[in-house]
Amino acid sequence: MKFQLDLRRVSQLYFTVFYIVAGIFFYKAVSLLPLLGESALTYRFPAVEAFLPISALLALKQWLMLGIWDVIHPAGLTILVLAIASALLAKRGFCSHLCPVGASSELLGQVRQQLPLLIKPINRRLHYLLFFPKYLILGFFLYVILLGMPTEAVVAFLHSPYNTVADVKMLHFFLDPSALTLQVVTVLLLLSLIIQNFWCRYLCPYGALLNLFALFSPLTIKRNTLTCSSCRQCDRSCPNGVLISTAHTVTSPECTLCQSCLKICPNAGTLTIRSRIGGIILKPFHYSALVVGFFIIGIGVARLTGYWESPLLAQLWIKFVPMINTLGHP
Repeated sequence: MKFQLDLRRVSQLYFTVFYIVAGIFFYKAVSLLPLLGESALTYRFPAVEAFLPISALLALKQWLMLGIWDVIHPAGLTILVLAIASALLAKRGFCSHLCPVGASSELLGQVRQQLPLLIKPINRRLHYLLFFPKYLILGFFLYVILLGMPTEAVVAFLHSPYNTVADVKMLHFFLDPSALTLQVVTVLLLLSLIIQNFWCRYLCPYGALLNLFALFSPLTIKRNTLTCSSCRQCDRSCPNGVLISTAHTVTSPECTLCQSCLKICPNAGTLTIRSRIGGIILKPFHYSALVVGFFIIGIGVARLTGYWESPLLAQLWIKFVPMINTLGHP
């Protein structure tokens, strides 16, 4: 039997481990700051700024309105721009290949399948109704940031002491969660065991944002109606509940091209990843290589051109981290 490397799984494992290691080193950077000063930031991976999506969205507005790239958390803006660009190019491959939250949700889904619970598939009407919360959350942030905040206010926030240490505040949030936070996380975990990919399906505003751009991606899953046996295994395997067995072309932006349906389909070649422009067919490995390679090249270019590491953050940390408990939202 010919060995086939599952590049998507390798990517998920790599980036999940990477962010765990980055978190450990970030904790070390903050802990050693009083002793080492600016040198402590050598332990800080700029990629932790991926967990500052609101700051990145504000930075995106600044860039679009003024042409100025954020100098405080440049990696956060770079990751957001790459995620949006990848959605336009290759749908939501970011969610199924690089996002550690997406990987954790899939892991919970696998645990769910092993539990002796009589859980029926969610009703389709309820499924579609539950889409609204993440779009309401996204709509709120888009309205407040893109329409409600003047550009001057955006620039002021990005250069505020609060935003400067937003990553450290995020660390404190994870290390010392409130009782309410623990309750919310517990509820989300339980819901994820009852409904597969609950967070990613119904609550993630980042995924909702990418959906808006994924609609225009030329890549999609095509179903060959002549060879399809209508077994509906593809529908049951989809972690996001997309209906595949009745579609000629999967147009739902909820599809992350995780390839689960391709792997479980008993009729080889019935489901394919295909471009709507030119009809080019991509094998799962090639699609995964496209997504991962896009981010590797994009981050490499950002590093070489100065759009990845902040030249100011070390000095600002020295000034504002010691007073972090007194810094409120501007």
